[in-house]
This record gives sequence, structure tokens and C-alpha cells, in this order.
Amino acid sequence: MDIKKDSNNIEKESENIGIKELSAGYHDHIVIGNISLDIKRGEIVSLIGPNGGGKSTVLKTISGELKPLGGAVIIGQDDIKNISLRQLSRTMSIVNTTRVNPEHMSVLDVVLSGRLPYSDFGLFKKEDMDEARRACDLMNIDKLSHKPFSSLSDGQKQRTLIARAICQDPRILIMDEPTSYLDIRHRFELMDVIRKLSDSKVTIIMSLHELDLALEISDKVLLVRDDGTCSYESPKEVIDKEQLKELFGLSDDMYEKVRRQLVHIR
Repeated sequence: MDIKKDSNNIEKESENIGIKELSAGYHDHIVIGNISLDIKRGEIVSLIGPNGGGKSTVLKTISGELKPLGGAVIIGQDDIKNISLRQLSRTMSIVNTTRVNPEHMSVLDVVLSGRLPYSDFGLFKKEDMDEARRACDLMNIDKLSHKPFSSLSDGQKQRTLIARAICQDPRILIMDEPTSYLDIRHRFELMDVIRKLSDSKVTIIMSLHELDLALEISDKVLLVRDDGTCSYESPKEVIDKEQLKELFGLSDDMYEKVRRQLVHIR
């Protein structure tokens, strides 16, 4: 996948993300507070924690879908609140848990819609089609490209939506539970795709339920607790400090089973 440059004032080479004392929530209710971390370009960061702890809320706030209740999200040198929607869509793409069902659109149509930030009134160029086909090939859905999106299985739809986000040629890719609906083979294939994107300096921020995948693939892990606190650690620190036991409220027997699954990750 080609690394493109655009004419806006976000420089591709300096798209580190700074999260400064961020509070995330809805209306006046803070779900997670005082989040501070620096994410370098090309890093893979996974959010893990119990259901209902606020992982999706944090991702929505980092992506700009929700306004921060405090603090700031900085992309490069710019506060996200000062970045136009078109400008942001050329830098960041999102895969969330909301199920979409566009009518009368093929798989290729859905993937190609990721090029809308670069098109003039929805008119696509050859390079847009090339990017769409490349994304389909990367997500192994090229043989599905002419099928109606509505006819796909949930797993095929998920792979299509991830391909759409990749087709957007993002420098930052945010994914909320991207392995949802995927069978074991396609989960491993997605991890390979994520590594390739990271190698090409795409920053990945995602939530994962599969602890083994999260700790194996990530450069850093954000532990999101259901009491509204969080911590930012390396996978090795998470394992060495036995933080998963406290994070998920596991008994000794439960944690021992989890620990055995993670013994190869160091």
C-alpha cells in the first residue's frame, strides 16, 4: 500500500498521537479519566479490559466521534478539535462495532467508499479503484468483490469494513473489536495485516477481547478498568506484574489458566 502525502497541515512524517489528561464519557458523566499517553507513528496499541469498562468510549473520543470531557487529543501538532472533518478523514479511518447494511451496494462499492475523502463529488479515479482492489486483496475478499454486501456472512462483512478502512489510506487506524465475527483463520490473517500496516508506519489503536493476540501483537497496552482508571504498559509489564488478574477480577485458578495460555509471550 502506497504512502501518500496530502496538502493539509498535518505532516505524515510527524503523526505521533499525544493524549493529554483525557477524560472520556457522555454528557457530563466521565467514564474514564486522566488518560495520558504518547503513541509513536507506526505503533500498535491495544485496549483491554472488562466489558462495560469504557474501551469503546475511549476509542470514540480519540477518533473525535465524542468530544473530550477534559484534556486533549493531539495529532502531530494539532488538537483534533481544530482539524476539519475532511482533513481528519484523510488521516484517520475507523472500524467500529456498529453494524451497517448499505442497500444495493456490492462489496467493491463498500470498499471503494473509503476513497470518498479523496474524490470530487463521489467521482472516483483509476487510482481509487486500484486502492480498493488492493485493500480487497489484502483482506482476502477479492473473490467476493461483486457480491451484494447484504448477502455476506457477518465475518465477510467485517472483513469488508476493515478493507474499506484500509482503502482510505489512513495514517491512523482505529478499530473497536475488529476480530468480532471472524473465525480463527481470519483472526490470524488480520493480525498479519495489522503487522504489515504497522511496518508501513500506520498507527493502530484497537480494542481486543483476545488477550493472547493483544499481548503478542501490541507495542503497548492500555488497561481500562471498570472503576474509571487506566494504565499504560508494555505487554511484558502486564504479564510480569500479573495485572490481568486484578484487571478482570480473576480467581487464582482462573488466572493460572490464563497464564498458561500466555506463557509464550515475553
